[in-house]
Amino acid sequence: MKLFNSFTGDITKLNSKSVTIYTCGPTVYDYIHIGNARPLILTDTLIRYLDYKNIDYNYLLNITDIDDKIINKANQLNITEEDLVNKYKKAFLEDMNNLNLLSPTNIISISSKIDEIIFFIDALIEKGHAYESNGSVYFDISSIEEEYGKLSKQEIDNLLNGVRFDNDINKKNAFDFVLWKKTKVGKKWLSKWGLGRPGWHTECALLIDNYFKNTIDIHVGGIDLKFPHHENERIQFIAKNNIELARFWIYNGHLTLNNLKMSKSFGNIINVKDFLTNYDPNVLRYIFLSSSYRQPLNITDTSINQAVEWNKKLHNLLKTVNWKLAIKEVFENNKTPIDEDFNPLNFLEKFSNYMDDDLNTPMVITLVDDLIKNINKQLKSGYLDLCINELKEIIKCLGFSFDLLELTTDDIKLLNLWKQAKLDKDYDRADKLRQTLLERNIF
Repeated sequence: MKLFNSFTGDITKLNSKSVTIYTCGPTVYDYIHIGNARPLILTDTLIRYLDYKNIDYNYLLNITDIDDKIINKANQLNITEEDLVNKYKKAFLEDMNNLNLLSPTNIISISSKIDEIIFFIDALIEKGHAYESNGSVYFDISSIEEEYGKLSKQEIDNLLNGVRFDNDINKKNAFDFVLWKKTKVGKKWLSKWGLGRPGWHTECALLIDNYFKNTIDIHVGGIDLKFPHHENERIQFIAKNNIELARFWIYNGHLTLNNLKMSKSFGNIINVKDFLTNYDPNVLRYIFLSSSYRQPLNITDTSINQAVEWNKKLHNLLKTVNWKLAIKEVFENNKTPIDEDFNPLNFLEKFSNYMDDDLNTPMVITLVDDLIKNINKQLKSGYLDLCINELKEIIKCLGFSFDLLELTTDDIKLLNLWKQAKLDKDYDRADKLRQTLLERNIF
């Protein structure tokens, strides 16, 4: 399996029988939006395929439940930070379930690791990579300057250009960043440096260090996190352990809506829970998988409608196969799929080749379309070969899920009555029976 490694800038083979994965989770001060869902669905696609290839994985997802945004939102609503966090953490886990995402191996909220964070920061101070100043602790970029900027491909001399820095007078250098923040506002913890809370950039480095205790195989995230968040995360891990944080850095591209960046100021944020009120989770999955995960993605009404129609086409095919087999209008012969020249079609082999090529899901979607056409032809002939099983195997691996009824004796009786009414040209009765079958979601 080959993946594009953003750190090296090339497609590299992943050779491992067991894969460790870390994905940046949400800050739980609000509902997640569909942009937040893109790296989650990317990781879900990856682990489903690893599972398909019988490769073990250990997938950690973090939850940021300590942040200025949480404090500000709680104050605004006049509720405790715990109440706010509990509400949106619960909503996030519900969104994950409703998106049909496989559960990570572990999900860790950063507030459960405060002691470990303090030890982690203290280790950086002892190694000369961090310093305390007026009750706060900062990472000293100059202590490991030769490594900084390698992930985002920036020279340190150019980092000041176009980057906003705070006016914190306690820092030695403008691009040093806070590891422990002295504060009088919001929830705080006691450390050897005084009351405060951890900085955002430290939590992911700490979790990877504490949970995996070594270089991980794959770090997944949105491209907007590469700098400064992941750059700062990587440099801390290297400074403490003198080894790389991750072998592969995998990023999904930016997401826009009608060519505009999603922003509250534009009023174009679509929360996952709202999207799923109107559309099936398969729709969002199709939108993401029908384009390369690395490319920017612009979502429009047209692309949403295309996703709806594609899923409807696939679902209708599966339902048709289901009821035709039930009433023995078609039969499965378990033969290998072949083309008109009797050559094996090798759909599963093509699927693996595409997925092994940097998760080339757009080509897999095209492959599914070919399978749909092939199966529709077979339905007319009355016999289904192994194409139908291969289709089900592929869409399951991609994470699509469709409700298909296990037809009862009464359902089969109803289908046969409908079929007989058509043969008898009793079209009024056939239409009424068809409507009943539609209402039962058999058609």
